[in-house]
Amino acid sequence: MIIGRHPDCDVVLDSPLVSRRHARLDGNRLVDLSSANGTFVDGQRVEAVALEPEQIVYIGPARLRFDGQRLHQEDHGGQVEIQVHNLVYQPPTASSPILNQLTLSIKPGEFVALVGTSGAGKSTLMKCLSGQVYPTEGSVLLSGLPAAPNMELFRSLIGWVPQDDIVHSDLEVEAALRYAARLRLPGDTSAKELQRRLDFVLASMNLAHRRSNLIKTLSGGERKRVSIAVELLTEPSLFFLDEPTSGLDPGLEKRAMQLLSRLSRQGRTVVLITHATQNIVLCDRVCFLAPGGRMVFYGTPHEALEFFRVDDFAEIYLKIGDSDLGIEWERRFRQQRTSHEAALAAAAVEHPVARINPWQKLTTAWRQFGVLLSRYSRLILSDHANLALLVLQAPAIGLVLANLFGPDLFALQQELGQGGKFPIHEGPTLLFMLVVSSLFFGAINSSREIVKELPILRRERHVNLMLLPYLASKVVVLLAVGLFQCAVLQAVVCWRIETGLGARGNLEFYTFLVGAYLGGVAMG
Repeated sequence: MIIGRHPDCDVVLDSPLVSRRHARLDGNRLVDLSSANGTFVDGQRVEAVALEPEQIVYIGPARLRFDGQRLHQEDHGGQVEIQVHNLVYQPPTASSPILNQLTLSIKPGEFVALVGTSGAGKSTLMKCLSGQVYPTEGSVLLSGLPAAPNMELFRSLIGWVPQDDIVHSDLEVEAALRYAARLRLPGDTSAKELQRRLDFVLASMNLAHRRSNLIKTLSGGERKRVSIAVELLTEPSLFFLDEPTSGLDPGLEKRAMQLLSRLSRQGRTVVLITHATQNIVLCDRVCFLAPGGRMVFYGTPHEALEFFRVDDFAEIYLKIGDSDLGIEWERRFRQQRTSHEAALAAAAVEHPVARINPWQKLTTAWRQFGVLLSRYSRLILSDHANLALLVLQAPAIGLVLANLFGPDLFALQQELGQGGKFPIHEGPTLLFMLVVSSLFFGAINSSREIVKELPILRRERHVNLMLLPYLASKVVVLLAVGLFQCAVLQAVVCWRIETGLGARGNLEFYTFLVGAYLGGVAMG
């Protein structure tokens, strides 16, 4: 029995996360066929395993149960339920917890807002829910499994949109999505499948008419939609968004909230952090956090107004802004809790923590290197101001050095200079300055390369990006730039100053300059 995305498979799973031929079942032996996103049994990734009856197999968003002979599909949508019980998070260096005894449940397809004062722990709670942070006490369950230790299983099902844009502003919209798709989707995705996926995502985000526009020319709301589109490429079941409406005017903010509400109606669970309260009525549930990470309310927006006895959501901030008031509202909320938390507590202790064995990365290092090399080359060429600087700085510095030392530096017949020295005595100084210039080129060219795209790097690392191909793509492109700059620098100096090195000597010195340049790249 073959399981995969291809129509000829015995079990067809139509998902961009599933490889064409993902896994094979021989009797009770399940074998992963070098799939991109892996095959999981009871939460652990496997290469080959003998299945026991009633064991659960996860392939992409699909959940399949083994009956002793065949695999039967139970859930193809990959809908994820979040259960939190007595969650406490306290960093080792902190004197008090950031999150304090939180218990809540988020059903599949719900649209939930995390609201509260600054420093109340909203971002930390979202990181715990998404498995990025281990709770100090309590549990966070995704579909009944602990989140953080099983993140390899759920990683491809989670979309994360941070507050900063996770796309390169110097790329066109479609180009940015294409590179993201090539990094995230299985390597056996055909060009037609990839284009269909891009067209679908662009249409879903109402960006089809903007596909050829540079991202930096888009409005704030459109750029945020591009970031969401990147995550939609893999059809995630669970969306986390950090301040998606920050910086938007009221009209764009409402459109963004309506868009997220529509995504939840399609079966995705959407959780966002927001300070804006004008449109949280569109949410299914809202979680209010007070200072000290205390949950003072969790329920529908209408119930929140009734609970706090206010007419406007903004007034709730005034009621929970003080830590002492937060403690009192937390006590009141706990008194009215239903018996649901008791059932949730029982469910939380029944699930052992699954340990993940080391497994191959989502895509091969070589494939990622090719995609990253192409993307970085395009970014370099599209930044015209920086490209002009790269082209002009070498000849400019070369001319300065050549004029500083004069054309007769290495001449056979020389006259004493003003300092009582022959010009040739300044030769080592020129060579030293050429080496320092090459070192300077490398350091300047590379110093901003990682810092300027840090939010993108963090997000891609959380999905599947390997660090070695990422760094290698940077080094290769910067090396190409360095080969040009060092050649121009040496050529300009040799054009104005007769060095007498000859072809071999010039080649050896050029190699030395390139080595110094690479040292500068490493420093930068």
